[in-house]
Amino acid sequence: MATESGRKPGVAAQVDYGKLRHPPGKDDLELSPEGRAWLASNDESVRPEELSAAFPRIVNRMARLWRTPRQMDRYFEDLLTDDRGGTRKGFPFGVLLELSTLKQHYQSKVYPIRRDVWE
Repeated sequence: MATESGRKPGVAAQVDYGKLRHPPGKDDLELSPEGRAWLASNDESVRPEELSAAFPRIVNRMARLWRTPRQMDRYFEDLLTDDRGGTRKGFPFGVLLELSTLKQHYQSKVYPIRRDVWE
């Protein structure tokens, strides 16, 4: 039995996230001056070189969010978890390692003190 939309009941519609993405701009395709400065400011041991080469838009956004711990924490979570039900392609292993290392560094060295809103 199909519904008015032609789908079977209980089957969720697939969302094409590629169609929702805005056309790439300059900051999506290359590192901005702010992104390059942020990248250079990181310790060599946590500097995300593969990430910056493959996904400059992510590095540019990190440069903008770096001094706002709540937003940065949320961005790390968005990058490292799939909330689309397995429709994301995922990062190459090296990039995933860099992101995980950078997140750990950020939360333990850059902004180690986290306060709850209720404290």
